[in-house]
Amino acid sequence: LQRNKAAVNAPKQDSVQRMVDIAAKRAEGKGKGYEKWATLHNLKQMAATMSIYEESGFTSPEELETALAAANTELHETTGKLKAVESTLREKKDLQKQLLAYIKTKPARDGLRAQKTEKARRAYREQHESEFIISESAARYFKAKGISKLPASKALQTEIEQLTKEKNSLYNEYREKKASVRELQTVKGNLDKILRREPERGKGRENER
Repeated sequence: LQRNKAAVNAPKQDSVQRMVDIAAKRAEGKGKGYEKWATLHNLKQMAATMSIYEESGFTSPEELETALAAANTELHETTGKLKAVESTLREKKDLQKQLLAYIKTKPARDGLRAQKTEKARRAYREQHESEFIISESAARYFKAKGISKLPASKALQTEIEQLTKEKNSLYNEYREKKASVRELQTVKGNLDKILRREPERGKGRENER
C-alpha cells in the first residue's frame, strides 16, 4: 500500500540516514578508511531513500516537497494542541494543590468562627497561624483566578485524569509526526544529493541540477 503523501506514516527508527558529503569530509582531513566507510554508507542510504520515495508514491521531487510542507503543518498543529493541553493541565494541577491545601484548613477556619470574642479570635489565630497563612494564600489564588465557586475535589481529579490521557495521546501523535517530518527531510536532502540538486538558496531561485 502506498503512503498518504500529505501525511506519511511514522517511519521506523533510523529507517534512513543522511548521506555524507565525502568531498567535504576529505577536505577536513578524513582518510581513506573514512572515505571507504562513507561510500558504503551513502550507497545504503541511497537505496533506503529511493525505497521510501517509491513506497510513498512520489513521482517528482516537487511532490516530496509538498508532502514535507504538509507534514510540517500537521506537526505544527499537533504541537499547538499539545502545548494548550499541557498548559491547561498545569493550571488544573495548581488549582488542585491550592484546593487541597484550603480544604485541610477547614477545621481551623471553623474553629475561628466559633470564637465568641475578638480577644479569643486573636488568640486562636496565633495558635493556628500556619493554617491561616495557607488558607489566606489559597484564597488570594482563587480570587486572582476569578474563582468564586470552588470545584469538587473528585470532579477536578477526574478532569486532571482526562487531560493527562489527552496529553499522552497528543504526545504520541507529536512523536510520530516529528519522526515523519525528520524522515521526509532526510529523504529530500538525500534526493537532492542523488540528483545533484542544490537546495534553494533564496526565494524565487530555481533549484540547480
